[in-house]
Amino acid sequence: MSLLVAWDVTDRAEWEDLFAQAGWSTLVQSWAYGEAKRAVEGWRPRRAVVSWAGQPVALAQVLEKRMGGLVRVGRLNRGPVWLREMSVADKLVVIDALRKRWRWFNLGALSLAPELPEGTLVPGFRRRGGDPWCSAWIDLSQGPEALRKRLDGKWRNMLNAAEKSSLLVEASPDYRPWMLARYCELLEDKGFGATPPALIEALAAHAHRPDDMLVLKASSGHDPVAGILLARHGNAATYLIGWNGDAGRKLKANNRLLWEAVVELPRRGVRWLDLGGIDDKLTPGIAAFKRGMNGEEYRLAGEFMGL
Repeated sequence: MSLLVAWDVTDRAEWEDLFAQAGWSTLVQSWAYGEAKRAVEGWRPRRAVVSWAGQPVALAQVLEKRMGGLVRVGRLNRGPVWLREMSVADKLVVIDALRKRWRWFNLGALSLAPELPEGTLVPGFRRRGGDPWCSAWIDLSQGPEALRKRLDGKWRNMLNAAEKSSLLVEASPDYRPWMLARYCELLEDKGFGATPPALIEALAAHAHRPDDMLVLKASSGHDPVAGILLARHGNAATYLIGWNGDAGRKLKANNRLLWEAVVELPRRGVRWLDLGGIDDKLTPGIAAFKRGMNGEEYRLAGEFMGL
């Protein structure tokens, strides 16, 4: 079969249409994320549509920078986005076709964290250290009743308690400034965070839809006690950041917020929710909390560097 890689896609509407077909898409491969990384960190997004036998089978967004004015360094993170079912062997053929622009004899180098299952080796690349990415998907099309039955019993009990409390939950992209202010306070307290606030603002600035950066806020009386921010990409969304005050923790507000996201996102046309990472080493408490939803857990192949 003939494989064709069409680089430097400029038609965002075409990209968004194909991206929505993927189902299990990834935030870091979205058009908005590429533009956000360009604005905040100076990366250049290089986008490709891969066709096989005349049909689009994958999308790939490689972020590129020049180092020392000569070497082009590319980064393919959580990609490609697969548009149809393919064997791992065929997916490796696609990745090999993509990496041709970043070979040492072309003064290029490519690193990747591919959207491939744990244990997969990528020919022509060296496996780097570190734990592979792990997270879980929630299939929102199952509906609230079925998803509630899947919840861990302890998690469901905490949700029941939160629903009986006086919590008021509201969902709106307009709460983003409030959410970012709370997130910045959290970063100052803990000294680290997964997503820089400037990148979140840039994601919002380059969003495809007005509600692509959706905030759910929980209040007790007149006081906000917790909040989460979800980033939409194609037909999916990712749990990106959260904040929980002392009162929110007592009221189990995060259980209520994440559950309300399960109810709210399908109303906005979202089919899949990615829980945004499960890390048993760095954040074991958060990992246990997310596992309580009993989503479809996955672990990827890890980090690789081109030889």
